[in-house]
Amino acid sequence: MPEPMPPATRQPPLSPSELDRLRPHVVNLSGGKFSSSGVFQTTKKDVDAVFATHLPAFVAEHGGVVPVMFCAHGGLVGEQSGLRIAATQVEWWKSNGVYPIHFVWETGLAGAIAGAVGDWAQGRRGWLDEAKDRVLELAARFGQGQAIWGQMKRAAEAASAGDGGARYVAEALGAYCTAHPDTISVHAVGHSAGSIFHPFFIPAALKAGVPAFDTLSLLAPAVRTDVFEKQLVPLCGQEVKSLALFTMTEKLERADTCLGAYGKSLLYLVRASFEPEEFSPILGLEECLRADPVLSRLFGLSGTSGGIADIIWSKATGGPLTNRSTSTSHGGFDTDIPTMDSVARRVTGSSRIQSFPITRSRGDELWPVPGPATPRRAGTHHALCVGINAYPGGDALYGCVADAEAWAAQLTAAGFAVRTLLDAEATRQNILLGLLDVVASSVAGDVLVFQYAGHGTYVDDLDGDEAESGNEEKQYDEALCPIDFREGNLIIDDDLGEIFDQLPDGVSLTAFFDSCHSGDGQRRLQLLPVDVEDLSTASAPHGRRARYVIPDKETSEKYRAKRGAPARAGKRALAREVLFSACKPTEVAYETGGHGDFTVAASLLVVPRANRLTNGEFLAKIREAFSSQPRQYPDFNGPRAAKSRVFLAPLVAAAAEPTDRPPGTASGTIPAAITALLDPAASPGGGTDALAASAGTAGSAGVAASHEADAADRARAAAAFLRAAADFIDG
Repeated sequence: MPEPMPPATRQPPLSPSELDRLRPHVVNLSGGKFSSSGVFQTTKKDVDAVFATHLPAFVAEHGGVVPVMFCAHGGLVGEQSGLRIAATQVEWWKSNGVYPIHFVWETGLAGAIAGAVGDWAQGRRGWLDEAKDRVLELAARFGQGQAIWGQMKRAAEAASAGDGGARYVAEALGAYCTAHPDTISVHAVGHSAGSIFHPFFIPAALKAGVPAFDTLSLLAPAVRTDVFEKQLVPLCGQEVKSLALFTMTEKLERADTCLGAYGKSLLYLVRASFEPEEFSPILGLEECLRADPVLSRLFGLSGTSGGIADIIWSKATGGPLTNRSTSTSHGGFDTDIPTMDSVARRVTGSSRIQSFPITRSRGDELWPVPGPATPRRAGTHHALCVGINAYPGGDALYGCVADAEAWAAQLTAAGFAVRTLLDAEATRQNILLGLLDVVASSVAGDVLVFQYAGHGTYVDDLDGDEAESGNEEKQYDEALCPIDFREGNLIIDDDLGEIFDQLPDGVSLTAFFDSCHSGDGQRRLQLLPVDVEDLSTASAPHGRRARYVIPDKETSEKYRAKRGAPARAGKRALAREVLFSACKPTEVAYETGGHGDFTVAASLLVVPRANRLTNGEFLAKIREAFSSQPRQYPDFNGPRAAKSRVFLAPLVAAAAEPTDRPPGTASGTIPAAITALLDPAASPGGGTDALAASAGTAGSAGVAASHEADAADRARAAAAFLRAAADFIDG
């Protein structure tokens, strides 16, 4: 694994005297409430003092109608950076006759995002440049990115609702406007995620008695277009008299970077990874603005007539003085002199202003510095094995952990470096990130394996990719059930497809699914609930059990809430991975006597058959073990040509012997352990004893013992015995 990224350089914290000077101009919020911890606390008394003492004194000093400006900084920064933004701007605003009030809302989003995907942001070993951005997007989506962004959005909304701190400010402001009419004008500025804060603060202030906001200036806004259209568009031209949006052209957005590695602006990462709906339209992106008829008319982008709101595309160096911007980064707008001067001219209504002071960009503070990428040589063998028994409630299974351990032992003996995720470790996040890690760090010539033993189920197809021409029946996505699936954290075929699509050319990936409905885990599930309702019977006393659960209403609702509404539909491109499944899509997979029937039949074939049989021949060997009692039919899915490929062999030969090949692997394409096991004098043992022994010794027992039979024959005999015993008990 790469070394952790060093922390970014930070400016020193503000001194106590500097903090005291900020008190009349800063409202510090945490989780939407007044902050009672940290270096700067805000109370209701502090807000009362602003409107009872500090603002009246400023109005009396300047006379006339005094602009009051409410600023919400970007959601990336933490408390210290938010306070420093306020410290930089407060005196400048005051020098222009504006009374500023800054909401510092302690999100610290940049640090949280970097912590969630920082390991990926270094440029994982073996990444292809053109795939890196998509891998980062998937890492953020499958990791904590969505949870972090969602928490920040909830804090922005909660601040102006109920007992939120911003709502208390809004009510105090409304009371002041009522008591002192025509003495102030009200304005709002929001940068990046600050644009998510104002769609809730502005309506709350208007409801509290503020007559209007004279100007609203949004800088590189990260708010979703549907939220903006619902909350603010109806107010534009009336309660919000003047709206201006400052953002970059699509060309500059795509030339920006964030996280030290992502090759586009933060808005693209937000759009692809942080919203429940993938590729949600974001207000600051040119392509989203032009594609939305409402916003296209609002900003005059339709080409037929001018809009009622202004849009300033950076870089804009000519035209009206209120329409200038030269920022070339998402985080740079609130330190860009032309942008801030334009905003000040809009707020003051005057072209004669004190220009914004030169300040250094905070870009180097937002993201850790990435370390150098470590190239990886081709020809390695890596596997991820997942087994889940300890499902909560009545969902428990009994043979899946043993299955994963048995697969891990056999794969280790075959020269693979194996990582296992068992029971509590096997969350949706860990499984998807673990698989993404294996795929994203691979290079041409590598051989990868993904094995899963646990429950399978189905869920409603939300994006329509399962529909077929002429078939109007309701469709379903096949799903794997991580340990936390009851919270809606299912892994559907679309998730796996997103990861498998990142396979570099020349990488072989083989999956083994020992779960119900595993027969089409890569793609679609043409199955109705009534087809499988009678297959989900409880475990019989002898221990035979179906690895299948029916999704209840609560689980389905949680799943839909976390997925959101579908943002796009469409089938994947032709897959390159191959899948050996325990059963067909309309069947269930069984476990008997402490192991999955499929695992007993298939795993012991790995060592003696790797690099010897084709995929089609390997499938035939597995099916032989089920021929006498065909309760389930193991299946193969993948490109048609993949059946003739050699089982677990590289797609391309390694250019040179890698230095990081797992122990026990010889040079060339056939691992040393396999070479030894192909020797007739060293055939591995078979049956459930061999499974148990191999799990305990990570493959060492597989090189021992029996000279009397081939491992495949023993595997078939063990499977037949277990199945016959189960049928005998069934009577």
